[in-house]
Amino acid sequence: MLSCESIGSQPTTCQADTRGGVRLARQLSRSACIEGQSWGATGDGIWVKDGCRAQFAIGYGGRAAGSGYGTRVVRCDSSGNRWNHCAVDTSRGIELVRQLSDRACIRDRSWGVDERGIWVSGGCRAEFRMRTGRADRDDDKPRAQIVRCESRVGRPTRCPVDTEGGVRLVRQLSKAACAKDQTWNFDSDGIWVERGCRADFEVSVREKRGRGWRFWRRR
Repeated sequence: MLSCESIGSQPTTCQADTRGGVRLARQLSRSACIEGQSWGATGDGIWVKDGCRAQFAIGYGGRAAGSGYGTRVVRCDSSGNRWNHCAVDTSRGIELVRQLSDRACIRDRSWGVDERGIWVSGGCRAEFRMRTGRADRDDDKPRAQIVRCESRVGRPTRCPVDTEGGVRLVRQLSKAACAKDQTWNFDSDGIWVERGCRADFEVSVREKRGRGWRFWRRR
């Protein structure tokens, strides 16, 4: 866990190894800590500004204990709904770990992988995990993805995503309660939240193998 504090409006950079990914674990300031606006991560570390003070978890998507795999997280954005290509090594597999956009990121529809890297389209913005260790046999398909969904004042907010494999709440971000069937749930069109609920949800992703579809969920 790393604490990073901004002084005034100028960015402050806290040195850290961010190759395994970063996530905000706990906001300490009254000023909002919003990824991409008042905090973010670069190859040199974590930057904060505009009064953001927070604790950050390093290694979001990093090495799993005993797995034998090294991983790192890369971000790829479709700006203005345009197709975009992010050059990375995809030879050992890619999986989506966190959707950042309101637009759904669905494999082979709004994002995919080729021999040169990751492509995104239709407004998909997301973080992808890239394996850098030995290949995981033929298992190079995503098993789950993390989607952040935040309600807006006065009305429900819908976050489009493929929910056919199931959804579960993994981290509440708001002070307002996120209670299933009351302030959040999901249907065939995606996840909905309301009354101040902000949270990260794990969405199971279907993988085509052999003669049928198999659904995966992290346990």
